[in-house]
Amino acid sequence: MKNYLIVGASSGIGKKLSELLEQKENNVYGTYFSREIIGKSNYHYLNVLDETIDLSFLPETLDGLVYCPGSIDLKPFSRIKTQDVQNDLALQVIGAIKVIQAVLPKLKASENGSIVLFSTVAVQTGFPFHAQVAVSKGAIEGLTKALAAEFAPTIRVNAIAPSIT
Repeated sequence: MKNYLIVGASSGIGKKLSELLEQKENNVYGTYFSREIIGKSNYHYLNVLDETIDLSFLPETLDGLVYCPGSIDLKPFSRIKTQDVQNDLALQVIGAIKVIQAVLPKLKASENGSIVLFSTVAVQTGFPFHAQVAVSKGAIEGLTKALAAEFAPTIRVNAIAPSIT
């Protein structure tokens, strides 16, 4: 039985991943922001935009972290506001950095820790009206490569790049 933290476990891919891991009798510690998860004692409210984040509910050893929060605000490049890009970077990049830094000792305590981050196919392919999301997810891809090199061989770091789900 392994311990996993799924940030963004209340919907979409994070929710399904949490369900699959629990079916295999793993301990899943999920977080939610806007959709509360009722009846799961290991699921906690977390706003990664807060100055400090509280992950004291986690065990001493963490085998995996999946960081799922994201937003997709599709619009023509000419309508993107600086604050929109800053908001995306805060949620998707700075939030991931804060969570990874907070749980790094717990991942190091595992024999084979892993981190999974989310990008988008729009970074590598390029789609109209995706400039804003491509900026923050492109930063996630850079972060992934840098951390994979820094944390190897004890912690694996990967990013997946799904299309719209």
